[in-house]
Amino acid sequence: MPRRRITQADVAAMAGVSQATVSFVLNDSNPSGVRISEETRQRVLDAIRITGYSANPAAQRLAGGLTQILGVFTYEATFPQGGRDFYGPFLVGIEHAAEKLGVDILLFTSARVEDGRRRLTREGWQRLGVADGCLLLGQQEDRGELQHLLDTNYPFVFIGKRGSDGGRLPYVGVDYVTATSRQVERLAALGHTRIGYVGPRGTDQPTLDRVEGYRLTMKQHGLTARFVELDDVAAAAAEIADQRFTAIVVAPENSPEELADELERRGLRVPDDVSVLLLGQPHRPRPGGRPWSGFFIPREEMGARALHLLSRLVAADAGRAGRRGGAQVPDDELRQLLDCVDIDGETLAPPPA
Repeated sequence: MPRRRITQADVAAMAGVSQATVSFVLNDSNPSGVRISEETRQRVLDAIRITGYSANPAAQRLAGGLTQILGVFTYEATFPQGGRDFYGPFLVGIEHAAEKLGVDILLFTSARVEDGRRRLTREGWQRLGVADGCLLLGQQEDRGELQHLLDTNYPFVFIGKRGSDGGRLPYVGVDYVTATSRQVERLAALGHTRIGYVGPRGTDQPTLDRVEGYRLTMKQHGLTARFVELDDVAAAAAEIADQRFTAIVVAPENSPEELADELERRGLRVPDDVSVLLLGQPHRPRPGGRPWSGFFIPREEMGARALHLLSRLVAADAGRAGRRGGAQVPDDELRQLLDCVDIDGETLAPPPA
């Protein structure tokens, strides 16, 4: 027969105190000003240890305490599909940070993915309330949902830069503008002048920042920015050949392996005829594939930094609510950009003579 759940009443009976005293000790609070002696406190702690009592996190939150649970909500499916493990490094960093902070992580997965995204609507708001705060991942957020989070002062942090909503959204992202600019500088330093940007010019923040870094640096060198769409890999390779590019920059989600294969099928060797710099790590690394030149995105560090920022926001929120809490987070620390590290692979070379 299964053992019944130990309750606060059981702990109170063993310690010979009231249930309210047990609650005060558990939450380390005493709103009534009643003096609890050290001896009484120790009796309660001993009874908790002997009975194996485990507090109900939801009940603690309703009583005004913190659950020590932080959530993770992803707008797209999280776990690897078809060899694509985009979120894995973020989650590794989050897990390591959670261990150091002594908090538990709750992954919100009940909202179904529809048309490529999840929504924080209806029961979703109530589910978030189980956690003290939440990390948000993905590019498909809804402005109305974000406004609700801001209006309710629910602690949250985006993993990835957010330039919308007047800079009010807390995030930990990477500096794609500077990292992309450095790749163009590397090419220009080798003597490349015909440098193309391959891929769609979408409205997601990483693409906007990559395009900005490319445009600015080409302009600084007096070079013409040229863009190649990627609706079809073969057509893109043909345009690269027609435009006589000696170098291209391409985001990792834009089929770089297939594009390089198609270039070589047309007699253009990588990097002898066309240098290819990757603006991030490959999403689907090919076994034995090319060692790409470009830059590395510190996803694990992003996850860890975001969780640390979220824990500070939760502590500050607790302080505003009259519970034990930390100091307010300065505005300039609410939006953090990490540097990307350049990679010296084998797809970068001087332009052909």
